[in-house]
Amino acid sequence: MNDTETAGCPLCPRELSVRTELRVHLMVDHRKSAVIEEYVARLEHRDESAAPAP
Repeated sequence: MNDTETAGCPLCPRELSVRTELRVHLMVDHRKSAVIEEYVARLEHRDESAAPAP
């Protein structure tokens, strides 16, 4: 990723200019538990989407 690319925060609408800024933003502005909750919710959604219908 170069400096002209942006990365969107997965937990809020903020856009950051580089990936390292996203990492710092997540560590400073979002609690670790909020990040984990979002991660788990996305994994569950992914698993539900991939499961074949009965």
